[in-house]
Amino acid sequence: MSMPLWRAAPVGDVARKLASALGMPLRVARLVAARGYRDPEEVRRLLTADVPWSHPMDFTDMAAACEQILWTVKRRENIAIIGDYDVDGVSAAAILTSAIRALGGDVSCHIPERVSDGYGFSLRLLEDAKKAGASLIVTVDNGIRAVEAIMAARASGLGVIVTDHHEPGDEVIPDGIPVLHFTRHRDPVSAKRGCGAFVAWKLATQLLAEAPESRREALRAWLMGLAALGTLADMMPLVGENRRLVREGMRGLAVSGRAGWRILCDRARVSRETLTASDVSWRLVPRLNAAGRMAHADLAYRLLMADDEMEATRLADEIEALNERRREAVDAAFAEAASLVEREYGANPAAVVVAGQWPLGVVGLVAARLAQTYGCPAIALADMGDGTLRGSGRAPEGISLLQLLSQCSGFLDHFGGHASAVGCGLAASQLAPFRAALLEAAVREPRTSSNVPMTLADDYLVLSESADELLMWLEKLAPFGPEHEPFQFFVGPVEIARCTPMGGGEHLRLVLTEGDARQEAVWFRAPPAVARDPSGLWAFIVELAPNAWRGVVRPQLRIDRGYRLPRAVSREAFASAFRALRRGPCTLEVLQQRVSSVSADLARDLDSVLETFLELGFAAQKDGLYHVIASEKRDLRDSVAYQSLVRRYLRPISNEGE
Repeated sequence: MSMPLWRAAPVGDVARKLASALGMPLRVARLVAARGYRDPEEVRRLLTADVPWSHPMDFTDMAAACEQILWTVKRRENIAIIGDYDVDGVSAAAILTSAIRALGGDVSCHIPERVSDGYGFSLRLLEDAKKAGASLIVTVDNGIRAVEAIMAARASGLGVIVTDHHEPGDEVIPDGIPVLHFTRHRDPVSAKRGCGAFVAWKLATQLLAEAPESRREALRAWLMGLAALGTLADMMPLVGENRRLVREGMRGLAVSGRAGWRILCDRARVSRETLTASDVSWRLVPRLNAAGRMAHADLAYRLLMADDEMEATRLADEIEALNERRREAVDAAFAEAASLVEREYGANPAAVVVAGQWPLGVVGLVAARLAQTYGCPAIALADMGDGTLRGSGRAPEGISLLQLLSQCSGFLDHFGGHASAVGCGLAASQLAPFRAALLEAAVREPRTSSNVPMTLADDYLVLSESADELLMWLEKLAPFGPEHEPFQFFVGPVEIARCTPMGGGEHLRLVLTEGDARQEAVWFRAPPAVARDPSGLWAFIVELAPNAWRGVVRPQLRIDRGYRLPRAVSREAFASAFRALRRGPCTLEVLQQRVSSVSADLARDLDSVLETFLELGFAAQKDGLYHVIASEKRDLRDSVAYQSLVRRYLRPISNEGE
């Protein structure tokens, strides 16, 4: 059975209707049609991101939360914000601190230290809040599971408000405590898409309704930008309200003149004038996260809050150094972890659990690389040196790691998080049984048996065609993220005309050729096998991104993964078969004889070649004979039969070799 390699293969009629209705190029219409869009109005909303804002009061406890905060501000008592050590938690803390200070409130911010405190509101952070003289505690991006600390705070006479977006545990927060969470929202399905900074932003928006208009307007764009920062950092679905939040919030970040943000962008070599979601996700978020991973997230919080130029410069330089340490630590830990996986699991594991003497702050990044490399749930654990292991897990799309852990909870001291990202801890003595239990649970999950997914990309890309207009439309369709992933394209069959190492050999700059067309591409973290032997025929899955150089922006191919191909699927091989067919009508057997002298592989696959010719209208069959017919010029990749032939021969190139 023929199977398309890209989603756009069967959408011709729908794409033509969308292109006509919206005045967009057919190639762009193919992309959105392949994502399931059929109604022009839906596509228009995708382009404009003009969904209405949900009202802060849709959180059913919002009025009670605001009343308690405003009452505390009025009495000039301290409010303690309890944040988290990732960018979402830091952004949420900055949002709420800024809003309450704009109201004239006294605020202290307390962010846990990853190793000594662990995640979320704890008894130790409660003591810190007491020392600061707090009468009210507000959690941001945590708290939904912190029942012990909440009860202790109440017993001490402190008020508590919880704002969070994580999954709740079995213990229930006592009545009378305002909880801003998707479980207490008029539209819980939609609200569940919001991150911790999103929830804090909704609370800040409602609070600032009481502030003078001048203060409110001065903060509006910045707070929205911080909420967008948290949304991108926590990789929340970029659909609906989140999509509008990121698009408009990016504008707020781009125009912000705050010293901390401005200098952070300078250190990351990011232009605020052309700031993109990709810049935030891949250049700025890792730097802010490095503070919490390698030292204390309070550094990132203070940088976002900094107005003083000298303080901002000092903090940005410190974070830049921590980010470099983080890179080195992740590379070393991943190399060791991958070696453990190879030794203990072998090929195609259903799930992996590894432990080592690694910094706790990098195990989440190691788990993410393991999940991507092996295509399965992965947990990386840091040995804490006291008989316990703590770490993080990541899972590919479509697998709920949180659900898998719930089946193994008897071996864990604690766990929590999201479907695709979790944190957990256990006694070192429980590592072996936990590993076995997780593997057994993962085996029960449905998994694909092929190294080649059903579809490789959204559509194919022709190197001889200008990509400038396509890139312009892709930027209109941005921002991209979960549930609105970046569009990917199949490029191939192509050859590598030049292969130049970058970044100490870890990355590659390639020049690809397709007939007479040439196109530059970059491949970050390229498998070593490519540089060792770039010869032969290739196919690549790429994203199209803007590349600015000396004020000129050009489309650039950024390779996600690559495959080797045999010559039998090349345009030259098909041209040989076509020339043989032009010698006169013949049967399949006769045509095989004609091409066997050219290529044995081509003769073997001639049935697929002829199926491709018939599908594209290059040939016809009558009375058992095949013959050439006049037809318009078409690309071989338009044929599903050709796509199936390519699929048959794709050989993935991995970081472990070929």
